[in-house]
Amino acid sequence: MKKVLVIVLALVMCLSAFAVASAEEVKGDINGDGTLKIGFSELDIDGAWRITQVESMEEEAAARGYDYMMTNAEYDTEKQVADVEDLLAQDVDFLFIAPIDMDAIVPALSAAKEAGVPVILLDREATGTWGEDWLTTIIADYVQQGEMCGQWLVDNMGDEEVKIVEITGVVGGSDVRDRAQGIRNIVDQHDNMSIVATQTGEWSRSTAQEVMENIIQSTGGDFNVVYCHNDEMALGAVLALKAAGMNPGTDVKVIAIDGQAEAVEAIIAGEMNAIATCSPRFGKAAFDALEKYLAGETFEQYIINSETLITIDNAEEQLPLAF
Repeated sequence: MKKVLVIVLALVMCLSAFAVASAEEVKGDINGDGTLKIGFSELDIDGAWRITQVESMEEEAAARGYDYMMTNAEYDTEKQVADVEDLLAQDVDFLFIAPIDMDAIVPALSAAKEAGVPVILLDREATGTWGEDWLTTIIADYVQQGEMCGQWLVDNMGDEEVKIVEITGVVGGSDVRDRAQGIRNIVDQHDNMSIVATQTGEWSRSTAQEVMENIIQSTGGDFNVVYCHNDEMALGAVLALKAAGMNPGTDVKVIAIDGQAEAVEAIIAGEMNAIATCSPRFGKAAFDALEKYLAGETFEQYIINSETLITIDNAEEQLPLAF
């Protein structure tokens, strides 16, 4: 009798464990197909930052055992909306979106809302209403990044006249808007600082190199700082400065944002001066937030990634953390 009782109890425990596992498996399964499907609409996969973000998301999804699929919008706003619609047609239960453009992504958010699929925004903001059109935004403080770069100039160039060339990312993204505002928050406080030229480098090393060449010609080289919205463009600017016989890192200070290994090495080599980091490793924060949602918890409007400033003083130490 005792033996039978033990067997029965064992079976009950196994069934209970199976029930818990099944409940966990389908929790949040709005489509009722027995699996939890996660979609990620990436804006592009070009350059070290985006490649690292994609890898981080894929690795975290695999480690946690999610059914995961990703699309690449190739920096085409219409394609990104179509990508989201395609993910919805594949019955995803949850969406991560890195919007190309704040306004252009609105139809995609509306489609997700209509389908009842919750959204978390990654590294970019969107036009709409937090808590209605998306749950939260996992993002860096882009204004602060621009301010960190500007403050480095204040701390290291003193009363010298500071003439800044700004090379921006693609206009329309919240990161471009905020990184531009951040440095202006510093420049506007100092009479000896000014931005003498602003042009987009489209996040591209080759485009930024060409833009820098044109600015050198149009200004006669009458500037002493280049501020780039990412490291890829800064590396392109360095090439153009060197080709023009100018000395990046000494005669012309070069400051940027991201924390790419090649750019950190450029600081060590003396060809760049400062980088406000912007980590692309979103995987853990993204899937932690997803599981927080599945647990029924609520969100603040933003989940802010913490960053640091890389200079010659800590570049060697930061290099192993670069991407």
